[in-house]
Amino acid sequence: MEISVRLSRIKDLEDIRDLINKEHEKSNAVMEVSKENVEKWIRNRNSVVAVAEGRIVGHEALDIWPESKWLELRSAVVLEEFRCRGIAYKMTKMLVDRFVKKNPKTIFVAIKNKTEKGNGILVEMGFHEIGLGEVPQELFTIRSHSERRAFKLETK
Repeated sequence: MEISVRLSRIKDLEDIRDLINKEHEKSNAVMEVSKENVEKWIRNRNSVVAVAEGRIVGHEALDIWPESKWLELRSAVVLEEFRCRGIAYKMTKMLVDRFVKKNPKTIFVAIKNKTEKGNGILVEMGFHEIGLGEVPQELFTIRSHSERRAFKLETK
């Protein structure tokens, strides 16, 4: 089965929200997202999906924080039956590559649950773990510090 990764489209909005919010209900590994947030990601071309046989099986997005200009990887989700196929890696790589091409000196951050299995993908891509105290405070306006790890990638 071929799985492709592409930029998200407005017509994907409800499927993306369903995917993210169902994963939130199951594991709380990702935060619930509003329709407005997903629409903003799509309109700003900061959202990608993985598609298999016409069905969205994965999603990831970027938020650009205004004060620090750090780019935060958000809402990385792959349906359970499609995991361990490199989909999350492909989505993250597509987002990172798109932004590095536009601005070679970029700081990316991903804030993950301490027990999340996908943290190894970030390390494989060159991210390194940093203390939460090194993360700009503006990134914590929507989530708590507890039970979190931060990973940072600085491109040159």
